[in-house]
This record gives sequence, C-alpha cells and structure tokens, in this order.
Amino acid sequence: MRRFVAAALTLLLLGCGDNTGPGVVGRPDAELRIVRQDTLAPPLLATQVTLWAKVEDGREVRIHYQGATPADTGDEFLRFEVPGDGLLRKPDGSAFQVGDSIEITITVLDPDRFLFEFAPAGLQFSPDHPARLKIHYYQGEHDFDEDGDEDAEDAAIEQLLDLWRREGSGALWFKMGAVKFEQLDELDANILSFSEYAVAW
Repeated sequence: MRRFVAAALTLLLLGCGDNTGPGVVGRPDAELRIVRQDTLAPPLLATQVTLWAKVEDGREVRIHYQGATPADTGDEFLRFEVPGDGLLRKPDGSAFQVGDSIEITITVLDPDRFLFEFAPAGLQFSPDHPARLKIHYYQGEHDFDEDGDEDAEDAAIEQLLDLWRREGSGALWFKMGAVKFEQLDELDANILSFSEYAVAW
C-alpha cells in the first residue's frame, strides 16, 4: 500500500509543472494575493541559502524558522531537492555532463510573505526527473481575507492556494498546479526551470 501511495503521489507531482501553455491566463502583480507570515511567526534563520547540485548526486537544501533561541533550528519553511539525474541544461543552454555541478541560490525576497527567487535563471531540469519544491505555510497568516477572524471564508480561500511563478519582476504570474496537503499546510511542486515563486491565490 505504501508503494502504491508513493507511486500515486509521484504521478500527481509529474502532472504539476509550468502551466504557461496556450490558453493559460497569467495574472499581474496587483491581482495576486500572496500569503503573509503570521505576525507571531518566528523569524527565518536565513533568507538566502545555496546548494551545489551535481550530476549523479542528489542534493537538497532547507530553510528553517528560528527555534526557541536564535541559535536553534525550528520548523521547516522550505525544502528544495535536486535528484542526481535532474540537471538537464545549464543557463547557456548546454547539456550537463557527468561530474558537472552548479551553484543554486534561493532567496526569500520578502521575509513577511511567501515569495522566493531561484537562481541562476535559465537553469533547466529534466521533465522525467524534475527538481522538487516543498513549502510549509503553517506559520502563515490563516486569516486570508484579513477580516480579523478565521472562518469558513478563510477555509474556502485556502482551497484556492497554489504555487505561482513568473519570469522576473513585472512579468505575469502563472499558477503551477501544486499538490496541496491542507492538514500539513504544505505545497509540493515539480520545478523544471528557475524564476520567482509565490504561495498565493
């Protein structure tokens, strides 16, 4: 049963990619509602992390909230995984070869919102073995409509939450179609290329 669930989740994630094809409508900045951090959420331990991804060597990097003290690691905020067979093309368009590696940088653009930038731009991952992004929004503000309480309207908005991407500042935002686990307050998505990402509706 565990293998079946894992296989089903993999297939579901493979269906979640960059939804920017014909007929898909993007949104401008002014129309996208990005989830905010709760005012009581602890600060992030870091707002920028780096990872050296290498062909044939799976790697991952995480961003955490601060724990009980500034030196403690608290809840996980973001996890990014690159499988060993995930690197496809470098930013210059050339293919990765065995032994090649590349430095990846993830920046939280606004510590008060779920808004991130992944670099270098132009890096591409294999459609068959994509990179994976997990974002936990349990420390996010769940009064989504900002009316002072958490009610049925907020629960309805949570149903609309997704991971959105855009190709740099000023570009339109496009919905990714991430897998959402509401009981865990988690969004999981396959990543095929780098840009800006946001948890929003």
